Amino acid sequence: MKSLLDNQKSFAQYDSLGVNKSLSNLAQQFESAWHDSQFVNLNFGPEKIENIVVAGMGGSNLAAHIAQSLSPFLLKIPFEIIANYRLPSFVNKKTLVILVSYSGNTEETLSCAQDVKQRQSPAVVITTGGKLKDFAIKEHLPLLLLDEKLNHSRVPRFGLGLMLGGLLGLLVRLNPESFRHIDTKDIERTIERCLDSQKLEIASTINPAKSLALKNKGQSVIIFSANHLNGVAKTASNFLNETSKTFSTWFSLPDLNHHLMEGFTFPTSLKDNTRFILLDSSLYPEIIQKRLKLTKEILLKQKYQLTVIKPESVDIISQVFESLVFLVMFSYYLSIVNKQDPGTNPWVDLFKKQLI
Repeated sequence: MKSLLDNQKSFAQYDSLGVNKSLSNLAQQFESAWHDSQFVNLNFGPEKIENIVVAGMGGSNLAAHIAQSLSPFLLKIPFEIIANYRLPSFVNKKTLVILVSYSGNTEETLSCAQDVKQRQSPAVVITTGGKLKDFAIKEHLPLLLLDEKLNHSRVPRFGLGLMLGGLLGLLVRLNPESFRHIDTKDIERTIERCLDSQKLEIASTINPAKSLALKNKGQSVIIFSANHLNGVAKTASNFLNETSKTFSTWFSLPDLNHHLMEGFTFPTSLKDNTRFILLDSSLYPEIIQKRLKLTKEILLKQKYQLTVIKPESVDIISQVFESLVFLVMFSYYLSIVNKQDPGTNPWVDLFKKQLI
């Protein structure tokens, strides 16, 4: 099995859309969208905004989940994610709605766009084109067009760097004080450093993302996280679902300690086909670190397989990007180990065809 990830022909065989080229551009994606976000003409007063809603689906809302877990450092107002056809009833003229659809043709997001128009809410559009771009132009909404050339695969989730750079860039403009928490050059260096240690050319014996993928062939993955890493866990579970064709979900501490602990008993076969990934951090509050340690001990007592991932970075933003890049690369390598195409989604595509 190890030869599969150390043989360049394996990637050519299964990666039909050139996903790895997109992943290698994550830092450039971030820089490009961040830069462009600083020049979007906002036609509303940020000081009048009382809350923010991001409307987006699937791969288009992952950046919002990461931003939400960082919102204590970035924002002073409530931040919510809507993955549905309608905006909540509280959305009004003082709510900023950020409409995000990578393709610009996501039907749920286009439906939310009509709510924006009806309620006369201030809005910003993030997309590469499609009907949402046309809507933004027609309604004279601020428009952030993502540079899709940096996403070779054209698959939305592999434009994650674009969506992160764009969304975070817009959010800090709403709260200029938060600029002190964001060093874009440091983020780009963190992304590049992590990619360099996990790139295709590095053998599986010394490539941690490859090594974990080899251990996880055919297994489901359950991720535990807390605080600033919750968005990373959510994103990783989506990537594992779509990219690796692997069942994955995530739970957050401390909430999971109040219910999930009793769910480890049945089915007994869970121990044979599931690995837990625990996202640890030296920056978690002491009580969360204690909870994570005890959770790990209980999993081991019940003879579950687990891996603890603890970023080396010393600040919150860098930890987020370090963990994110590692888990995205893990999902990519796991797709190859599982002999699946990381860029195609046959079941999702079939569903969408039958929905029409």
